[in-house]
Amino acid sequence: MWSVGVFILSQIVVCQFTIDNITNEDTTVTPYYALSTGIAPAPIMLRLGNSTIDSTKSFKVPQPTVDIHEPQIVEQVVPQVVQHVAPQVVPHVVSVKSYFDHDRKYGPTFEDVPVGNVTKITVQLGEDAHLNCRISLLQDKTVSWVRRRGKEEIPELLTVGAVTYAADNRVTVARRYPGNWKLLVREVKPEDEGVYECQISTHPPRVSRTYLHINTPQVWVVDEAGAPLLEKYYEAESTLALVCRARYVDTPAVLTWLHEGKALNSDTSRGGISVKTEQVPGGADSVLRLARVNSSDAGNYTCAVRGAKPHTVAVHVLNESLAELHAGNSIHKPTKITVIALLIIAVVISQSPLVAVTVTFAALAHNIRVQGLLSEQFTGIILPT
Repeated sequence: MWSVGVFILSQIVVCQFTIDNITNEDTTVTPYYALSTGIAPAPIMLRLGNSTIDSTKSFKVPQPTVDIHEPQIVEQVVPQVVQHVAPQVVPHVVSVKSYFDHDRKYGPTFEDVPVGNVTKITVQLGEDAHLNCRISLLQDKTVSWVRRRGKEEIPELLTVGAVTYAADNRVTVARRYPGNWKLLVREVKPEDEGVYECQISTHPPRVSRTYLHINTPQVWVVDEAGAPLLEKYYEAESTLALVCRARYVDTPAVLTWLHEGKALNSDTSRGGISVKTEQVPGGADSVLRLARVNSSDAGNYTCAVRGAKPHTVAVHVLNESLAELHAGNSIHKPTKITVIALLIIAVVISQSPLVAVTVTFAALAHNIRVQGLLSEQFTGIILPT
């Protein structure tokens, strides 16, 4: 019995010594982040159980406790050596080089296009332009919009974050959750065309470029070769035919022909008017025809379409044929030749200068009479006898 009592007493002493070591010894752990590196550490929050700690500070690792009042626990307790346990974390030390490397690998990225590429969008004149800039992992960085119209012009700062710096109130930031820093340009104008840069404030800045193209409606009255017309001549009783081309307009395009400001499409008093419009990709072609034109059909003809500057051509109606007109313009050369020939003949035949001059003026008067100009230019000529 004495030996049994000594054995039980020794077991109780050993258990008490073990409990004291377990319950009284706390382990202090210093994370890798807080080690002395000579560089200020970056505070990173770590999760330990149900608590959140600052990675730059030391913390206590809680140890298990044992209730000595429960006999079954006392019998099962086995002396153990508590080891220091460090949390498994990835080292992160702040320095100039590593900070930029972190941005390069894990920093903000553009979702739509890779860095350096240019996206082109086309907007009709007068409509709203939406320039997307979707960014992932923006973190604490700032997004800015810059506009570049040309190589010679200074870039224009439009927005920084949610603040607009553009002088034009048509330009605003229309941010869309979660990461689309969209730029909105309302009722675009031709001068809005250019390159828009979405910049992230990394080092160096990351840039996504968008080229905004403005479709400006254009209208021309063209000739047979497709060149713009300013004026055209027609013979009386001939058929007038004008071709109008409209491009970069809303489809289906509605073209209107006007004569001296009066719409011809709805003119039913004259008759002989034909307007045929054909829709083509990006616009329309229209042909105006007037049968048996006369002097009242002369004047300015205009082709107009909504949203575009109209084009006007001057039409002339001639009472004589174009062939006669061209023949009349070329009569001066034969007239000079005739006068010179008669002068030479007169000098050769007659030695009298008076006869030569008389023959010359007679020939000249005859040619002028043919042109219908005698009464206007040579009314006072008296030929010598």
